[in-house]
Amino acid sequence: MPLKNEDYFIPIKAGRKLARLFRQSPALQQDEKLQQQLVDWAKEMLIESRAEWEDMRTTTVNAAIASSKKAEAIKRGMLRDKKYAPFREYFASVQRQKFLEHQEVGHKLSANGFAIWFLENKSRDIDIPYKESNRLHKLIQLAEENNRAFKNHL
Repeated sequence: MPLKNEDYFIPIKAGRKLARLFRQSPALQQDEKLQQQLVDWAKEMLIESRAEWEDMRTTTVNAAIASSKKAEAIKRGMLRDKKYAPFREYFASVQRQKFLEHQEVGHKLSANGFAIWFLENKSRDIDIPYKESNRLHKLIQLAEENNRAFKNHL
């Protein structure tokens, strides 16, 4: 009884165990139909097991890739954060001064107002690391974050 086919291959050790089972069982020796049913069952189990293994392998590989991409993205984010850190510190110090000046006279400094003022008055003194197309938007976001921090500390 051949145990090889294009779709499946029963490993040698398992094939030997199956052949020994056929030899040792008088009922199996005489019943070729039952032998064929057992071989067919073994084929199905093997195909199902290999499909499950392939699914698990694919899932594991995809999880490893996703984890690697996430780690790389975090690393790139930290490098980008280091690049922008000096500008953020300068921006926050200028904003803190303006925030306190406005607070002394009883006014509130809005993030939008400060970002616009900064672009008009301080942008020529320092290189702003954001692209021209979204510079104002990024400065407003940064100013909003700074305003929240200032309010929490005061």
